[in-house]
Amino acid sequence: MRPTRRSLATFILLIAIVFSPGISLADSAGIIAAVAANAGSDPIAAVVAKVSPAVVRIITVRIAKPEEAKSGSQVAKATSTDQTASDQITATGSGFIIEPTGFIATNRHVVEDAAALFVETSDGERYKASVVGMPGKADMALIRIKAPHSLPYVPFGDSDKVRVGDTVIAIGSPFGFDNSVTAGIISAVNRDIMESPFDDYLQTDAAINHGNSGGPLFNTAGEVIGMNSVIFAPGTGSVGLGFAIPSNDLHFVFERLMRTGEISAGMLPIYTQQVSWMLKQALNAPDLQGALVSSVHDDDGKMMHDKIKPGDIILSFNGEKVSDPRDLARKAAKAPIGSDVALEICQDGIHETVHVKIHEWPQSKPVVLHDPANRKLGLQLASAPGDKGTSLVTVAAIDPMGTAANSGIQKGDVILEVQQTPVSKPEQAMRLFEDQSETRHHYAAVLVRHDKKLSWMPLEVPYQPE
Repeated sequence: MRPTRRSLATFILLIAIVFSPGISLADSAGIIAAVAANAGSDPIAAVVAKVSPAVVRIITVRIAKPEEAKSGSQVAKATSTDQTASDQITATGSGFIIEPTGFIATNRHVVEDAAALFVETSDGERYKASVVGMPGKADMALIRIKAPHSLPYVPFGDSDKVRVGDTVIAIGSPFGFDNSVTAGIISAVNRDIMESPFDDYLQTDAAINHGNSGGPLFNTAGEVIGMNSVIFAPGTGSVGLGFAIPSNDLHFVFERLMRTGEISAGMLPIYTQQVSWMLKQALNAPDLQGALVSSVHDDDGKMMHDKIKPGDIILSFNGEKVSDPRDLARKAAKAPIGSDVALEICQDGIHETVHVKIHEWPQSKPVVLHDPANRKLGLQLASAPGDKGTSLVTVAAIDPMGTAANSGIQKGDVILEVQQTPVSKPEQAMRLFEDQSETRHHYAAVLVRHDKKLSWMPLEVPYQPE
């Protein structure tokens, strides 16, 4: 085995300790033991071991839209999608538990338009989930599962303290590979990628791929400092350009959603950007402080009554200096909705104060999922000829509202066995499913042939009371 740099460095250090004058044999033995123990430790591995139980996989089943197709856009949501039937899409995303009673943070685009929503925890348990709430202008969603026990969770860190070059760790389910871990550094902070008027993304070179959406970005203390949300992807894989929503923004939204189910935060309906040195010269700005208005996104400016226009630089908010766009957004979020605020603006070197009203941060209505108490199997079977005159059971259709939609079974699959019992007719298979339902078993083991490969699939069987 070829020695690594770490092992060579450790060996040299140990030799130096042993032959160092003034150090007794007993002392050197203790030092050697400590160095050896430290050499075998890895801070990233320690963080992963501590936080990974709180990272979950999110499975969303929704009805496909006719116009849905692969996009050629370079900026993409990091969600893994598999179209399993002509009318159904199963998407895989990530999330993390933020409270032991089952509150889970993820991206809004992971759960939007869901017909059914499931969460799979790190120990393999699968739960039905409901959507608590989500803002309309930020890619966040709070969902919840009900587990019979307290769940492991992770705390939020302070994203304002994140520095470029800090080591970060991403955990999620890229392309369905659960609990995948990547590490890298913070490449930039306060990135505006024109996703929302509140853009303040952390950029990282830790590998982020489709399926990482909603997953946590950790610091080396095991605190969540971001939520992986967007990737720059000219192709299908990571190119080292991932973007995460900062934890301070997440904590602000999720804390309110957990407490009241609503955000009730204020906002100014404008897009802003940082004042650069060159823009300072061009716009005759006093300094690099403030928030430069790039656009007003409200019914042609009527909400602002033309008091704020693109090119204005907002310097203060109710007498408090505005340092940058994020500072302005936070001040607005904390202000009472409907209240009058005074904004000092600079336009072509001329300062004036305008008064505008704080508007409510838009919220999306929670996703209304199919009632799990009334869910059916949703599996339509048919007969097909097999070899030597035998008959096969094939999957003719899958209802995206049914429990079978989350099983992994696809249209066109051949069902060979149910509960280790061979089946050759659709009614045989359905009777075995009913038997499982009558015994109140939650799942049936189904042996499926797909693309000439055999695999066992766990099919959730809804309980049908007598």
